[in-house]
Amino acid sequence: MTWFFIAIGVFLLGHVIPGLLRARLQAVLGEWLYIILFSVTSLLLLAWVIYEEGRADYIELWPYNPQQHWVPLIAMVPVSVLWVAGLRQPCPLSLGRRAGFDPARPGINRFTRHPLLLGMAIWGLAHLVPNGHLAALLFFGGSAIFALIGFARMEKIRSRGMPDVQYQAILAGTRRFDWRGITFSAFGWRDIVGGILLYGAMVLLHPVIIGVGPLPF
Repeated sequence: MTWFFIAIGVFLLGHVIPGLLRARLQAVLGEWLYIILFSVTSLLLLAWVIYEEGRADYIELWPYNPQQHWVPLIAMVPVSVLWVAGLRQPCPLSLGRRAGFDPARPGINRFTRHPLLLGMAIWGLAHLVPNGHLAALLFFGGSAIFALIGFARMEKIRSRGMPDVQYQAILAGTRRFDWRGITFSAFGWRDIVGGILLYGAMVLLHPVIIGVGPLPF
């Protein structure tokens, strides 16, 4: 499992170091180029971790049952909608774009300020169920914990240099997580349709990209 741990270490460093140097890198590259390069690098490192997780020693923690696949299959529907909403709508205190946020109409931010991170946490926990071995626990469980820790971390990063009045206005109308936010127009029809399309694409491409089919049959 040596390479698996190396891949995880590099993946974590690939997020920590750019976070520490974010202001300098954005000053040199610009915000959008920084986001693009960071996103591409993150995806490549994630692919490496997934590859090494599949090659790691299999140390069983709980027995496998094909019906366990229903857990991630069902969970990934809301996750897909969350990810699309997080990319479409402004999220001033989290991953995603800041421009265009209106405190009077917080949208997804009234449900959660961190739709991309919340989706990642649910993704990790749901995928643990049909993957009851040590490497999967470290990968999926670690991803979920990493995402949840990122809530406070991202708020700290995004609030740097922000006027206190603006920061307090954002906090007043948004929540880290509040299920009641669904009733405050958190999701638009484009988020739902886009989420369904993303979900379908992931189900179809899962065997090709990951090498394992997501269906329980």
